[in-house]
Amino acid sequence: MRNFFFAIFLFFGAVFADFPNSTFEEKYHQLTFVWGQGTRGNRHSENGVKIEQLYSFGITYSQPQEFFRLPGRRNLEFMRHKGFGEFSRFNNWIFGGSQDVISPSLWRMYLGFGLGAYIKSEQTERISSLFTFGQKGLFGVQVKEYLRLELFARHFSNGTLTNTSSGYDFVGLSTIWNFGSR
Repeated sequence: MRNFFFAIFLFFGAVFADFPNSTFEEKYHQLTFVWGQGTRGNRHSENGVKIEQLYSFGITYSQPQEFFRLPGRRNLEFMRHKGFGEFSRFNNWIFGGSQDVISPSLWRMYLGFGLGAYIKSEQTERISSLFTFGQKGLFGVQVKEYLRLELFARHFSNGTLTNTSSGYDFVGLSTIWNFGSR
């Protein structure tokens, strides 16, 4: 099954090779402000999805890049996970890098996904290592030439590098400002 997805991915890379990077247009830099809300569980569990008093906010610097000829962006991310009440034990600073792959835009809208590697400031009962991975799915819309908004779902875990790796899940909104001509 993994080979099937890899073949599809390479096929779409060839099909979309001449499409512009829909998140940058003619700009070369992005500054993103991120706000997220912690969630737990899933719609199939007995209790469903629960909203937590755990928040993620941060700033990201990005530059355009291609990944197998698909438009994308390379990111440097600096985030804070801040909890209140019983969730204050999950407070963390996180720094890392990631790569997003972005679809061509259609009516000023686009989809994307990303993978990254991060260093955390604290070990917690959800992720017992200082090293973590992150995955992100996003839906974006171009508001103006220099402004985009993205809704995202994001998961952090250490990929079972240790026995404790239940991770963190967030949904949120990113505000993106494009600047600097090519």
